[in-house]
Amino acid sequence: MLFALTLGSYVEKIGLKRCILLGLGLLSAASLLGGFSQSVSSLLLRVVEGFGFLLVTLSGPAYIRQLVPAEEISAKMGLWSAYMGGGMGISLLLTPWLITMMGWQGVWLTLTLLTLSLFALVATRVPKPQQSTQKIEVFQLIRTTLKHPPAWMLVLMFGTYAGQWFSLVGFLPTIYQQNEISLTLAGALTASVAIANAVGTFACGIMLQRGLLPKTLVQTGFIILMLCALSFYIFQAQLPFLLQFACVFSFSLFGGLVAAVVFAQALRFAPSPVAISATIGMILQCSATSQFLLPPAIAAIVSATGDWFWVGIVMAAFSVMGWLLCQKLFQADVRA
Repeated sequence: MLFALTLGSYVEKIGLKRCILLGLGLLSAASLLGGFSQSVSSLLLRVVEGFGFLLVTLSGPAYIRQLVPAEEISAKMGLWSAYMGGGMGISLLLTPWLITMMGWQGVWLTLTLLTLSLFALVATRVPKPQQSTQKIEVFQLIRTTLKHPPAWMLVLMFGTYAGQWFSLVGFLPTIYQQNEISLTLAGALTASVAIANAVGTFACGIMLQRGLLPKTLVQTGFIILMLCALSFYIFQAQLPFLLQFACVFSFSLFGGLVAAVVFAQALRFAPSPVAISATIGMILQCSATSQFLLPPAIAAIVSATGDWFWVGIVMAAFSVMGWLLCQKLFQADVRA
């Protein structure tokens, strides 16, 4: 993720379909080799896997924009935005069963077959997008994207949400342990939280297509995120498990509103069509940075204060920041 912006800037130059096929090919190879790796080389395979993942996720939105009619783009981007929550949830549900049935090697080989199937499907069934005739200077594209204020607003909006989501979901094992939840049930509950996020993003895409304003959806999302975070962190000692879990579940569900709108609006607020992948790269890079920095920051706050109260205040401040960034982004846009 450290090089998502740079890699995203090369995507249009290489070609969208080529990048997706290359990404799927790398994911397939990493999964296949992972099934036979028993050493430190598995770490290198995860790097290859991450590179393939980035190629697909950076190319996807710009590819969808070219293939889908304008009136359907919101719903399709809502579905696209569900890849992380949906993939995580399905993995949490199916992987334990697959390991029992066929072991770790079987899981890796299953992933290889699934990814190769997608590779074949994209290669044979998905048309090649129109190649840009505009001359693409990669470093100029990076500079243009970095100097584009709307891109930064989208980046920071997503960062304020993604770090909170990762931190809150990461706290689930603690409340499971406190409430003596079995491992099997804990896995199912965590999967439901991830899938709720996917449901939220897809539902948001449908609502956008039916005419709801992106500004309204994002600001509603951030208000609910703020309420859920305050309730969970400040009152966790008083709340029974079901209400604690309901706060996390609702946070994930309504967080999907933020994710879907940010990815959909990246197509619109990128400095140019050829900068869409670079803008997505900025968003993913900031998201990864937020997810890396916020959990240890939360631990430091709790260690310094001995209380979760200030964590709730900090998380609420992030949601307020996201709400204000959304207000600024759309204030001059009559379509928002």
